[in-house]
Order: sequence, then C-alpha cells, then structure tokens
Amino acid sequence: MDLTFFPLTLDAIDQAAAESICLFVAADERPLTGLAGLVDWRLQARLSRLLRGGQVTGEKGEAVLTSPGARLGFRKMFLFGIGPSSQPEEELQRRLAEALRKLADAGVQEAALQLPPRLSPETGVRTLLEEMQGPGRAVVFAPEPQRMVAAFSKVARGKGRIEQRTVKVPSPPPVGGKHEPPMTPLPEPESQEPGGAEKKAPLPAPQRYVPMPAKQNVFKKKK
Repeated sequence: MDLTFFPLTLDAIDQAAAESICLFVAADERPLTGLAGLVDWRLQARLSRLLRGGQVTGEKGEAVLTSPGARLGFRKMFLFGIGPSSQPEEELQRRLAEALRKLADAGVQEAALQLPPRLSPETGVRTLLEEMQGPGRAVVFAPEPQRMVAAFSKVARGKGRIEQRTVKVPSPPPVGGKHEPPMTPLPEPESQEPGGAEKKAPLPAPQRYVPMPAKQNVFKKKK
C-alpha cells in the first residue's frame, strides 16, 4: 500500500493526482471546512449549492457520486455523510469504515481524502489500514501531516511493509497573523463562444451511489 501525506492546502490538492477524491460531510457543519471547504472554494461553492438544494444532506450513511469537473484533477468525487459532528468517536470510526468499504465496492484503487477531523489520528490511520488492504494508493490530507506520520508509525508496527511518503508543499506567509488557505487562481475557461461569451459544458447531475454486487478486489478486508 502506498500511503502519502499532504498538507491541507489548495496547492497540495492540485499536486495530489489520484483517481477519486473522497469528502466527508457532517450533517450540522455549515459552512464546509477542511478538505470539503477547500474543494467547495475551488468549485465556486458548488458543494454549498448541493447542500442548499438537498441533493447532499450529510446524514449518516449517505453516499453521493458526482463529477468534480475540470477544476480538479480527479475523475470522480464521492461525498459521504457522517451524521452529527458531536457523535462519539466509535460511531465516527464506523462511518469512516463504511465509506472506505463503499469505495472498495466501487473498484476505487486510488483515493484522496481527509480523515474526519474529530477522529484521533491513531484511530483514523488504523481504520484506513484495516479497510484498505492490498497494493493500493491513498493520499491523506491533514493540517499537520507530521502528526499523521507519527500515528502511522505507531499503528503500522507489525503490519508488514507499507510504503509511506510525506509531501511538503510551500504555503504563502500568514496574512494578518493567521494562517489562511492560499487562493489559487482558477483556470481560464476552456472555450468561448463568438463575441466573448463563455461556453460552459454542463456537469452531470450528482447521483446516489449504489454499490455493485460484491466482488474480489485488492482493497477488500481479509476475513
């Protein structure tokens, strides 16, 4: 398993090429924060519109698959509801495990994600290693990647050889004494209609994820 840790910045998201990006959304977290908040910024509040329109609620067990569009370097975007943010850690761990199993059922071999912030690093990394078995690749974003590396080193002892890397992406200096996420310029429109009118390709509507019948895959947990 190739496990890579990235800082939680827009620059890092742009560099973290992976097949799919996985976002965890709490039912009572508005506005979105963390990785979901940065993705929402890059997509010009598209996730916020899905929340306001009721296509995404954040309730536990919810799973929505949609296209991230041309503004992100991922082919698929999964949104998983985890329920209230104040739930016990055991319940939050269960929501994370369910989401990882759904990714495996969907045949996802490369996933970029941020572990739910209220989950301890050790518990989050342990769940990640237990549910994503085999030769795969996971990109983990974190405000403090070194804490995740320390948790990984503690949890992975005795679990065999697992590749892990930490990638450092420089961020701009703090503004006003506080660290703020970098505002990366959005890409120019791919094409324009005559007269300068922007031509936008419609994004496919989000769809509820329905897992395929169980099949053998490299991430399936060994019984």
